[in-house]
Amino acid sequence: MSIILATSMANAVCLEGHHSIEKEYAGSQSIIIGKVTRQKDIPESGNYYDGNNYTVQVQDVLKGNPTSTIVIFSENSTSRFPMSVGNTYILFVHYELGHYQVDNCGNSGLLSENQAVVQAVRLLKQY
Repeated sequence: MSIILATSMANAVCLEGHHSIEKEYAGSQSIIIGKVTRQKDIPESGNYYDGNNYTVQVQDVLKGNPTSTIVIFSENSTSRFPMSVGNTYILFVHYELGHYQVDNCGNSGLLSENQAVVQAVRLLKQY
């Protein structure tokens, strides 16, 4: 007899747990509120598995100086941060190995479900 245990993707890859807002704020290149306008499949490259590029129209800048449109890569691995075209997100963005990315162990997520995160970031921005 075998037993299969299911865990959420975030628990499976967040070896250090979920990042605090303060820690992720300090380590992010930029923090934005933006709407996904396009999704494009990207083949495997030398540094990454295949994945998706999400084109995000920046609606509000909470940290940093991003352009009005940013492309965020999400690798098809356990660190994947999937997004849907048409949805608006708060995104803690960092740059790694030639791509803007979002940490799935962080505080990024749908704007409609993360108003408390937005408020906390706005407070951190004041200091």
